[in-house]
Amino acid sequence: MPINWSVFKSILNIDINSSQQEQLLNFYEILKQENKKHNLTRVINFEEVFYKHFLDCLVFTQNIKLNDQKIIDIGSGAGFPGIVLKIIFPNTKITLLDSNNKKISFLNKVINDLKLVNIWAVHERAEALSRIENEEYDIVISRAVAYLDVILELSVRFAKKNGKIILLKGPRGEQELASQVKLAPKLNLKLDDVSHFYHSEIGKRINVFFTKVKETPEIYPREYAKIVKESTKNNA
Repeated sequence: MPINWSVFKSILNIDINSSQQEQLLNFYEILKQENKKHNLTRVINFEEVFYKHFLDCLVFTQNIKLNDQKIIDIGSGAGFPGIVLKIIFPNTKITLLDSNNKKISFLNKVINDLKLVNIWAVHERAEALSRIENEEYDIVISRAVAYLDVILELSVRFAKKNGKIILLKGPRGEQELASQVKLAPKLNLKLDDVSHFYHSEIGKRINVFFTKVKETPEIYPREYAKIVKESTKNNA
């Protein structure tokens, strides 16, 4: 079956060249093989990966221009969106962060096999690494990792002043938004935009964009257990 690469242009205005197409296909082949060992994703059929991972990971770029920014992908898992972003925007510098060592091993294999540069896979917890890499990133991004108020607190210290935090959410993202009303000001974040996207092959997506307006208060992020315990999700 022919691959509809033109969908990236028609929907997102992204031109994907032949080299990038080959890299995405090679990424898929590595994912398919390694998924048998490590159960990296439930979505493994090519057409589903094409739309629900490759295309979906790029929807947010309708709202922000990527070029040479320093980006951290929190909870990168099987490399979505971090690996896809690196392939399509090769001038970016990307850290793939995950607390699961098997997934970090997979990410390193993808990086090595695809010969990607200026991209690093790091095995650590976000709340710990953010104390070390305080305000080092232009963009902090996370896709479907945790409830919005949890991932927002885990993300905030990584972002530079005036840096962006972008959370890629599914259809329940709308109801999660209420949790940021009180939290965002405490974290010195400003909600910039909430974008809604629908495609028949992907479903409903909600992407949430914040700007960090001042330095993060020293208390944040707190210990993970405390963040989760006090999350709106667990206290509704």
